Parts: sequence; structure tokens; C-alpha cells
Amino acid sequence: MSSSLNTPALGYRFERLLAKPGSGLILLLVLFIIAMTFVSPAFLSFGNWENIANQAVFVLLLALGMTIVLIARGIDLSVGSVMGLSAGVCAFLINQGLILPLALFAGIACGLFCGLLNSLMITKLGLPDFVATLAMLGVARGVLFLWTKGTPFTRYMTPEYRLVGGQVKLGGIISIPIIVAIILCILVSLMLRKSVIGRHLYAVGGSPDAARLSGISVPAVKTFAYVVSGGCAGLAGVILAGRATNVAPTLGTGYEILAITAAIIGGAALTGGRGRMVGAILGALTITLIANAMNIAGITSEWQQVVTGIILLLAVLLDRLTAYFKQRQTSAEIEHYPQQKPAPATVAKQALS
Repeated sequence: MSSSLNTPALGYRFERLLAKPGSGLILLLVLFIIAMTFVSPAFLSFGNWENIANQAVFVLLLALGMTIVLIARGIDLSVGSVMGLSAGVCAFLINQGLILPLALFAGIACGLFCGLLNSLMITKLGLPDFVATLAMLGVARGVLFLWTKGTPFTRYMTPEYRLVGGQVKLGGIISIPIIVAIILCILVSLMLRKSVIGRHLYAVGGSPDAARLSGISVPAVKTFAYVVSGGCAGLAGVILAGRATNVAPTLGTGYEILAITAAIIGGAALTGGRGRMVGAILGALTITLIANAMNIAGITSEWQQVVTGIILLLAVLLDRLTAYFKQRQTSAEIEHYPQQKPAPATVAKQALS
């Protein structure tokens, strides 16, 4: 038997752990929480964790859509500005006398429309995902700034909207944004794991050419991914408008970086074909916890942006490291047990896990 099979059990298990996308994130969160309890006893207070949960909702909603786009081998840089524009649409229509449900629907529809425009630029005009969504980022942000003339939308708040925004708890127990996030996570998870479109998303992300040869409409799958991402951004925007009580021209700025970071450290791959909803949830929680810790520690917003950029860089490096160990583990299994070489269908199934 080859000497390489005598690898210490601890080292082998460590490699297997690193080979699983986002597997070390829970351990990182536990260690981080333990460390913060020594820095500030207030970190573990119920009020602080309630605030963390409400803040994580917005990053999570964007990260869900971003994860779907990344699975399909794309990237959406426009989610932050689309979130701000959708919030502006909702606030403006309420000020014009439109009832709250229709205003909320219009804001979400704005996000869906922006996502559709992104997909058309990519699938019909042939623009790279990065260029198309970067253009949408500038357009959406510019439209909101011109629309508001640099002055935030105000005086649109109603008692019902405070409930939607999470300022008031439903039944005095839980906020509507958290309920919405839980329901959306369940639906998206079921879609990815159980539906045909979920399998198509992974197939397109794994190999667009192979997916096309298999009869999958790659443009339709990409369109679906970007429309869902835009819808998530629109939903996050109308909820954030209810929590912030005003819509500033810069609302949503920087959220695209948070969404990408949360999705990647949660296990989604920039190269496509990989990602899970559990990872997106853990990623959003990690980002929010770090931001909360920096606020408690009194770190200024400028340095918080620096830290977020460093986290994104580390997330990309972790993604590369995970892919390396996964490939190394698969190669070792095939080398040492050639008679058990997995069939192509098995390899494809493992890639989705």
C-alpha cells in the first residue's frame, strides 16, 4: 500500500474539512463570538443580538440573490444601487397617495425590471456580466440621485410601514423582515435542491457549453438568475426604506460588496457551479457580526470599509483554497482506489454538494 495512505487521521480530516465549501465558517463564528464576550459583555445581550438579526436581514436578502447568480457563473454588482432605487420608488409612490401594498409591489417590480435589464444586456447584447451590472449600478444610482435632487425622501412613514420595516414587532415577538427572510431562504433552498431550474443553474455554472449541449437554454437560466437577484434587491430596498424612515440618494451604497462577500465566504464560487443557501445565511451573519463588533469597539466607518475589503480578499483566497483541497481529495481517492472510480454522474452530484 502506498505510503501516502499513512497520512495521519487528523491531517486527513482537516483536509476533508477544508474541501467542503463554507465548512469552517461555523467554527470561525463560534471563536469570534467567544472572543467578543471578553471584549464587551454587552455583545451577548438580547438587545444586541436582536439588532444583529434585523441588520443581517438586508445583507442576507441580497446574498441569496447573489448566490443564485454566482451559481450560474455570473456576478451582480448592481444590487446595492437597485436596492436604493426600489426604496425610492416605494417611498415616492406612498407620498403620492398610493396604498402601501401597491407601493411595496411597485418597489419590488422595479428590482425585477432592473434584473431583467441586466440579463438582456448579458444574453442579447453579449456584454460581460461584470460590465453589464456595473453599468446598471451607475444608472440606478444616478437615477435615484437625480430624482431626489440630493434630498432624501421623507414623510412617507405610516404605522403599517413601520411594521413592514421591523420597527414594530409582529405580535410583539418577531419582526416581519425576519419572517420574510426565513420564508425566502426556505423557498430558495427548495428551489435549488429539488427543482429542475435549480439543477439547470448548477449545470450552467459548472459548464455552459455542456449545459447547452444537454438541451438547457443557457440564456433563460441566466435571465432567471438575474431577475431573482433583482427581485431580492427590490425586496430588501422596500423593507430597508421602512426601517430607515427616509430614502437618501446614497441608500444601498456598498451593499453589493457585502452581498458578494457574504455569498463567497458562505461557499459560493466565483467560477460558478457551487453555492448553498445555508452558506449565504452564515456569510450574512458573519458580515453583520463583524460590523457589529467594530461598532461596539468604536471603529470608524472608514476603517470598517477597509476591514470589509480585507474580508472580501480573504474570502476569495479561501474559495481558491477550498477548490484546491477538493481537487486534491478527489484525485487522491481516484489514485488509491481506481476500482472505485466514481461515474461522471456521481462526480457531478458531488460537485453540487
